[in-house]
Amino acid sequence: MKELTLNEQYQLTGGSAVATIIIYVLLGAGIYKIIKSKSGRISIPKIVSIEWKSN
Repeated sequence: MKELTLNEQYQLTGGSAVATIIIYVLLGAGIYKIIKSKSGRISIPKIVSIEWKSN
């Protein structure tokens, strides 16, 4: 039986380093927006909706 390379394993599980980096960048941008703004809304329809307002 042939052993799979690391790249082939990523293809089987559907994950890759690029997808992970993109997710981290999007999460970081959302957290940065929340920290830097006094009020706002982040929404991904049908998944998550976050609103905030500072006094």
